[in-house]
Amino acid sequence: MPRLPEVAATGPSALRGAATRLAVYGTLAPGGRHHALVANLVGTWRRGWVTGELLAGATGAARVYPALRWSPESVRVPAHLLESAELPAHWARLDAFEGPAYRRIVVPFCAEDGSVVDTNLYEAAERRAR
Repeated sequence: MPRLPEVAATGPSALRGAATRLAVYGTLAPGGRHHALVANLVGTWRRGWVTGELLAGATGAARVYPALRWSPESVRVPAHLLESAELPAHWARLDAFEGPAYRRIVVPFCAEDGSVVDTNLYEAAERRAR
C-alpha cells in the first residue's frame, strides 16, 4: 500500500499541483447521475481508489448524495480520476454545483496500475464527530 500523507491539503498552493485532476466517487463518476457535468471535458479517465470513510450522504436539492470524509488511515474507496487540462476553467462551476455540503481538497489518488498522484476531491464539508 502506498504511503499516504497524514492530512489533506487545502488552499491555492495545494491546488496548483493538482489543478488538472479530479477524483470522483459518487454522482460525477462515469455512469453517475451527474456525470454529464464533466463528461464533455477532454481528458482521460483512470480507475483506482482514495482512502476515507463513505458517509450516509450530504443533502442537496432535497436528495441525499454520497459523501466521503478523507482519512489516510481509512479503507479504500473506489474512485475514478479525470485528468483534463480543461478542469481549471471549470472549478468555479463544479464548486458551485457541489455547494456548501462539500469542500474541495487535494488528496492522493492510487491508480490501478500502482501509480499515485495528487488530485482534487470533494469531501463532506462537515467534519462529524466520531
